[in-house]
Amino acid sequence: MTASTRAALLLCFILLPTGCRSDNVWRHTGIAPIPPGATIHLRVAHAVNDRLPRMTPSQLDSLLAATRKTALEHFGVYLEFSEVTETSVDALLALIPPQVRQAHMNEIYDFKSGTGDRKRLAPGILNTLQERGTKLADALAYARPYLPDTAQPRSLPELSTALAEVMLARLDDWRALKAADGKPVLDDTPRNEWILWDTLGYGALPYDVVISNQLVASAEFTAVEVHTAIRGGLTTGTTTFSRTGPYGSFVFWSTFPFTDTSAQSHALRGNEDYSATQAAELSGAYLAHEIGHLLFKFGHPFGHQACVMNPASMLHYRAWYEGLDARRCRIGSLPEMRAGAIPEAYNAAWLRMARER
Repeated sequence: MTASTRAALLLCFILLPTGCRSDNVWRHTGIAPIPPGATIHLRVAHAVNDRLPRMTPSQLDSLLAATRKTALEHFGVYLEFSEVTETSVDALLALIPPQVRQAHMNEIYDFKSGTGDRKRLAPGILNTLQERGTKLADALAYARPYLPDTAQPRSLPELSTALAEVMLARLDDWRALKAADGKPVLDDTPRNEWILWDTLGYGALPYDVVISNQLVASAEFTAVEVHTAIRGGLTTGTTTFSRTGPYGSFVFWSTFPFTDTSAQSHALRGNEDYSATQAAELSGAYLAHEIGHLLFKFGHPFGHQACVMNPASMLHYRAWYEGLDARRCRIGSLPEMRAGAIPEAYNAAWLRMARER
């Protein structure tokens, strides 16, 4: 049994008082061998929420061009993207098999109603840190500037508790954000829930990369990353299981953090705003980070600023981009930069549900 399988089983016992049945074991997809210089074909969709600011077709072209450039520099592969298919967020999320959606919903912390179980948040973060093999020193060096001065974590459990508190406090700021229509950006729909986007690939998803203007900011009892927690549960992008994808995964990518002009986003970007061109190019460069997860299952070398796989601190995308140097972070140079560092996992029972739909 692998370490991540043991962690997944432990998580089941934390989340479900009755424990896990054997058919609920999480399993890993394979890693496709990709030689240097390979040409990779990826199918792209643009999922739009009409209430929120969106990128123009010209911006999307610039975004994908920047992704191609960054992926070639850092991974040595040539990306070819399909013509972008436009759809709606609701139409895309409707692809999730209802049984799978319901099975995964119990991992959502209900921050909108205020009835969520806070005691389960820190153990979920701790599980992710341990499953990723995260070192306390690396995580602290990355997160320390964004924790309150009163937080002095001396262990991964203490760090997890601090991250949970920071995540909920900043998530309240996202709740206060208003759209152009004067209503909350995080409305009564579940479009903002990372869990839904994480579950999308169990449906018959015909895309490898889904770009959306949807703000995804939420809290979960599982798979909460350090960089997500300190942003208040905001997800810029995620790479997760896809039963129809040639690489066993698909990428969800949000352009909202790059185009939003609110005081909240402005502050988290280091008091920077971007022109339309800058937003597209920085978003595209950062999308290459998710391509690294998709194609090679790379991990997160926290604090190694030369590495495209090092997550941006808060929303400091310009500083992240200016620190990149492919020559100083070659494939295989760090444990997190080795293919298969974070193999994609899927729930075998959910997959059976999806196929029997």
